[in-house]
Amino acid sequence: MNKNKRYDVLLWDVDGTLLNFLKSEHFALTDTLSKYGLPATDEIVKVYSGINRKCWEKLERGEVTKSWVLVHRFEELFEYLHVTDVDVKAFQQHYQYMLGSVFYFQDDSKELLEKLKKDFKQYIVTNGVEDTQRRKLKLSGITDLVDDIFISECIGYEKPNPMFFEGCMKGIEKDLGTVPSKDRILIIGDSLTSDMKGGNQFGIRCCYYKKDGETKTESGKETPGVYGNTAESETEIDGIKLDYRIGNLWEVEQILWQNPQTRN
Repeated sequence: MNKNKRYDVLLWDVDGTLLNFLKSEHFALTDTLSKYGLPATDEIVKVYSGINRKCWEKLERGEVTKSWVLVHRFEELFEYLHVTDVDVKAFQQHYQYMLGSVFYFQDDSKELLEKLKKDFKQYIVTNGVEDTQRRKLKLSGITDLVDDIFISECIGYEKPNPMFFEGCMKGIEKDLGTVPSKDRILIIGDSLTSDMKGGNQFGIRCCYYKKDGETKTESGKETPGVYGNTAESETEIDGIKLDYRIGNLWEVEQILWQNPQTRN
């Protein structure tokens, strides 16, 4: 163990963290709407995005299944658009395929993963659809920069369920040959209800990422504190403890080392 490091294992969320999900969502939805001859405006994308987020939050609370989410979000959108003559499942399948065909890095995240690779074990933790996630992670090159990819569909539980993280630990133990101490694990993500709550419930440290300029949480509340302040704190939002808060992914470097100026 390198005593100059605070952490050994990094758990990275994908959508909204390493990759800009909203840009991919916009591309995939406008392409699919156009394919079916439906209006593809920014306003419609915004409406869908709100519907989609609420559906995924229901999944995180254990109220619905993922299969329900994938179809219901478009049923609700079609109701808003007064559309009755489109096959929802076929629409969903095309959308999902297009979603996995594009990627947009946030904060030069690929270069960050490359830099951290030699010093830290890095794993993907995601609730996204398996085929979609694996395709875009491979296309983006992220697959080659991390040690494993943990997807809720494969594990059988969704973030923030502690059983999801138990499943991740089994994979990490297999990779490392040992179980890492929880105080040497850091999860980095943009979702309070999925990443941060999950980290809280599993007992690992949490780094909340909200891109510079984005000051509101999923619930619409202003986020307390100054972004870029990587000092440990007891900050809580909606009862969820945040060990660190960053506005740019590269600020995580200041967290990972005991003394960033003398790191290898």
